[in-house]
Amino acid sequence: MNGVVTATLVFFFCLVAMGSQAFRKGGQVVGLEIFGATMYSCVVWVVNCQMALSINYFTYIQHLFIWGGIVLWYIFQLGYGALDPDISTTAYKVFIEACAPAPFYWLLTLFVLISSLLPYFIYAAIQMRFFPMFHQMIQWIRTDGQSDDPEFCQMVRQRSLRSTTVGYTARIEATSRRFGEKLEVH
Repeated sequence: MNGVVTATLVFFFCLVAMGSQAFRKGGQVVGLEIFGATMYSCVVWVVNCQMALSINYFTYIQHLFIWGGIVLWYIFQLGYGALDPDISTTAYKVFIEACAPAPFYWLLTLFVLISSLLPYFIYAAIQMRFFPMFHQMIQWIRTDGQSDDPEFCQMVRQRSLRSTTVGYTARIEATSRRFGEKLEVH
């Protein structure tokens, strides 16, 4: 799903949910510092989970960077909030005092994560079911036992035997194609 759409979803979910919500123990409503910390936490979760969902095969490095990125965000919030208020300004102890103890913060993060990933799941399911890519067709041949169906295998082979070019070769091929078209016109 497009990054702008995801960011817009996260922003409006957080805005509607936190707009007039009493957030602190004294009944104070959410300020921009809490709103920003909550919204950015949601963005970190959504982006990292989208990356995790788009990977077909995980390595230890991918696990480290995806889940470590989420952990690093919370470590950053703790560290930056612990700095002197002259340095951290409005972020001073926001996570420790306001966000972390509030169940609403964690529930909202979970709700925004699920709501933002739902369109991604729907798109992926429709794409895989009705417009499968070649590697998905090959996986179906292996897992669904269609490797005995010669007609289906031939169709997949024909669709996947397109010439592909990358980098320098692609530029040369595109230039020669344009040059050939100019010769045909004159």
